[in-house]
Amino acid sequence: MALGLLDRTKKILSEEGSIYFPLIRSPEPDEIEAISRAGEIFVEPRKLPDLAPTCPRSVEESIEGKVPEDALRSLPKSYDIVGDIIIIERLLPEAEPYCEEIAKGLLRVHKKAKTVLLKTGKVDGPYRIPVLHLLAGEDRRESVHSEYGIKLRVDLSKAYFSPRLGFERNRVASLVRDGETVVDMFAGVGPFSIMIAKRRRSRVFAIDINPEAIRMMRHNLSINRLIGEVTPICGDASLISSILQNSADRVIMNLPAQSLDFLSAARQFLKRSGGTVHLYLFSGPPPIESAVRNFEARASCVGEYELVNCRVVKPTAPKEWIVSIDAKFKPI
Repeated sequence: MALGLLDRTKKILSEEGSIYFPLIRSPEPDEIEAISRAGEIFVEPRKLPDLAPTCPRSVEESIEGKVPEDALRSLPKSYDIVGDIIIIERLLPEAEPYCEEIAKGLLRVHKKAKTVLLKTGKVDGPYRIPVLHLLAGEDRRESVHSEYGIKLRVDLSKAYFSPRLGFERNRVASLVRDGETVVDMFAGVGPFSIMIAKRRRSRVFAIDINPEAIRMMRHNLSINRLIGEVTPICGDASLISSILQNSADRVIMNLPAQSLDFLSAARQFLKRSGGTVHLYLFSGPPPIESAVRNFEARASCVGEYELVNCRVVKPTAPKEWIVSIDAKFKPI
């Protein structure tokens, strides 16, 4: 979509483990390289079926003629869907007077959605809970979200959750091996922990300071069939590191605003023989270079390590991104 390649008049199909996206033209080599960052791809000639003409193919189409042209040009380029709740990150000033019509257009496009919310405040505070304003549909904040074979009940008014980290959760879970011990330092409602235990015979200590997040995590553990073991712990991860010190093969640090401040605690969780840290942090331009520079400045005081992987997860604001860093710390 970002490259302008998607043919919105055709259906997207899922067959035999592959997803077929209709294109308006053959992609160039650099475009293929950009798309392949999301997974293995191939291009083949094939005719995909047309979309039903009665169904609006986009928000623009669903509200065309109902809002001015400048508002149409200022529609949000992306939004999150948590279960049957749509969350708009922000609206440009030109679109704000028509927010209700835009929200109703989203509900017409996404038939299964029941609610549209607008994020009106920055995610802040120890629990990272956003301020969400109802634009259209049912006035609620709770839903069941599904991703990569797991289900998560989430109340967005009580705990932080981002569906945009689904790929990251799947990526990290695929790296865990049977028998590993994992510490999820900022576990929230449990998406990283549950996805790991769904696939691996591992032990996961899932820590969060928010008691409501722990309550939802316990419920989510009960509605997913797991082969691994997850132990929810309510508390400050930096204090718990002295209790579970030298126990983990792998540590997950999904707290972008403060993760670097907890690097010492993360190393304390890791076994003396070493282990891997999956850390997320906010970064400015250029995102990869800036993130690595900030990480290295703090990690050099914690212990010897090797950078294994670094990738941009998502943009969060103009000139701001979340970046993931995988680092393997050496024995001490």
